[in-house]
Amino acid sequence: MSRLPDRTLLTRCEIFVYFGVYIAYIVVGLYKIYGLRDHIAKEAKFQFPDGWRFYPLSQRRRDDSNDELENFGDFIASFWPFYLLHACVQGFIRWKCPRLQCLGFIGVCALALSVNLDWTSMVLLVTLIASYYLVSLLPLKCLVWLLSAGWILCINVMQKNVWWTDRVGYTEYVLVIVTMSWSVLRGCSYSLSKMGAKEEDLRRYSLIQYLGYAMYFPCLTYGPIISYQRFAARKENEEQNWLGFVGGVLRSAIWWLVMQCALHYFYIHYMSRDVRMVEMMDSVFWQHSAGYFMGQFFFLYYVVTYGLGIAFALQDGIPAPNRPRCIGRIHFYSDMWKYFDEGLYEFLFQHIYAELCGKRSSAAAKFGATALTFAFVFVWHGCYTYVLIWSILNFLCLAAEKVFKTFTSMPEYQRWTQRHLGAVGAQRLYAMLATQLFIPAAFSNVYFIGGQEIGDFLMRGAYLSGVGNYLALCFCSYCFFQCSELLLTKSVGRSKTKTY
Repeated sequence: MSRLPDRTLLTRCEIFVYFGVYIAYIVVGLYKIYGLRDHIAKEAKFQFPDGWRFYPLSQRRRDDSNDELENFGDFIASFWPFYLLHACVQGFIRWKCPRLQCLGFIGVCALALSVNLDWTSMVLLVTLIASYYLVSLLPLKCLVWLLSAGWILCINVMQKNVWWTDRVGYTEYVLVIVTMSWSVLRGCSYSLSKMGAKEEDLRRYSLIQYLGYAMYFPCLTYGPIISYQRFAARKENEEQNWLGFVGGVLRSAIWWLVMQCALHYFYIHYMSRDVRMVEMMDSVFWQHSAGYFMGQFFFLYYVVTYGLGIAFALQDGIPAPNRPRCIGRIHFYSDMWKYFDEGLYEFLFQHIYAELCGKRSSAAAKFGATALTFAFVFVWHGCYTYVLIWSILNFLCLAAEKVFKTFTSMPEYQRWTQRHLGAVGAQRLYAMLATQLFIPAAFSNVYFIGGQEIGDFLMRGAYLSGVGNYLALCFCSYCFFQCSELLLTKSVGRSKTKTY
């Protein structure tokens, strides 16, 4: 059975109910979070800063409890001239001498870092970037992974180094740690790709090309990760689309403004840090909506940060990954990995999973490869308990999804459902069963976004708050699943129409 239902199977009334429940739950849930704004501001463990200086935001306080968002704002405030410089330099180089593009990448990044960073930070970044080029000269993939393990260990040690943190300050500490983490992936991508390249393609792996890749400023600190194959496939002589570039940058800026304005009225970031605020909601049923909006604000953050890097990459002729897909349109967890962060998915699939198994490998080999992939995800994100729980739940949800899809694709299952339930009933049963995978997969993300305490709280609320609550959650999740499936069917149909 296809995962995509035929929309003609469902009546308009049924589709109306699905979307009605979906929209109503989101609207009411958001209103209830809005209603808690004054209680949260009063009960918060620290005082929120004053809102922006124009009415009506000046009458509110702004939720500044998301460190990543605040750090990104500080980064842009300090480095925006270098984004502008990058665009101007690349515009001139692409116009006059495209073959110097990588030198332009290197020059702007070197200037940005040398002006803003302490010499100790510069030494760390230079050493990391140089080490991957040196290890790529030896055709041993195991050395690349040993080097990566060493750098990940170094990053974890640095996070606890009080002397260095006090020397450079918190803002630079965050910038360097995040940049080093992304640089490990870029170094791996370059080194492993070079080792698997054909003899005639090795000219694309020169030192200048590597430094241009490793020091590509728009994606240096806030991503997304762009594979070296994508970078090497850039079109240096292609005419620049300045209108599309400005539109991409404005899109990120507008979403940043929307999110900042929303944080004057919806203190969802603080709710993800203090479980007491979630407990204030009317009932367990509406507490689930807090988890949903934690995910949506998390998504918006990456729309802004990744969107900015992608806009610059496309302008520079680099075939960048797609922007993150809205989590409201993702109902199978495998799609979360494929379409939320395409760059990271490509890296994990190409350099870890595909190296350990192939299409014809046994189920045990595939499960083992998946487990090792998530082991890397856990270590790379930081060896924290909440990341471990999130990684394990990710693995279990993906494994269960694979079993589910294998089971529902069996001819015996399809014949039985078609004979006893008909086409419409079979589709509904498919959605009902898939909903049982959707619920734990959705709540697993809360561990990564908010931490273990809030994750445990919402997971207990979902499964240990009585049959009535669980049935209500299942019904709403079933409607969400059907809506997402219908939207996916429509988008796939539209893509096929364009192809024809």
